[in-house]
Amino acid sequence: MTDGLTVDEALRALAALEAAWKDDDEALSALAAGGASERPLPALVAAYGEHAMDTLMALAFGLRATMSDEELAEISDAVSSNIGARMSALLTQTLKAWGTLAPSDDLSVTKIIAHTVIDAMRAVTEDPDRTEVLPLLATFRSYALDEA
Repeated sequence: MTDGLTVDEALRALAALEAAWKDDDEALSALAAGGASERPLPALVAAYGEHAMDTLMALAFGLRATMSDEELAEISDAVSSNIGARMSALLTQTLKAWGTLAPSDDLSVTKIIAHTVIDAMRAVTEDPDRTEVLPLLATFRSYALDEA
């Protein structure tokens, strides 16, 4: 998994996004009670949000694994000069800072971060108002499992 997340962390974060979307406090509590070696849930959800936005921005700008160094430099310049991409980066930095400061069992903060991540993910899809959340999360879950 990219961005320093393991597949298990990505799946746990996606489960938290889904639980927050469904307003399932029981599932969120179980996810927040993770093991001693697990990242606190608010921090994990925020970190996953950064990963998801980086992935979606790369797709939006046409990034492909087969690009030459010159093509990669052009895309990097395009992303750097795009206000939406810069605002997305600022948003994810803010969420990550908030997530690392929040207590691991603070479900209210986790829900707010999760809903912000979901809204950001939907904002870069073709038709945000019609993008169904659960299928979107399922797509990201399939991507995480493909990385395994």
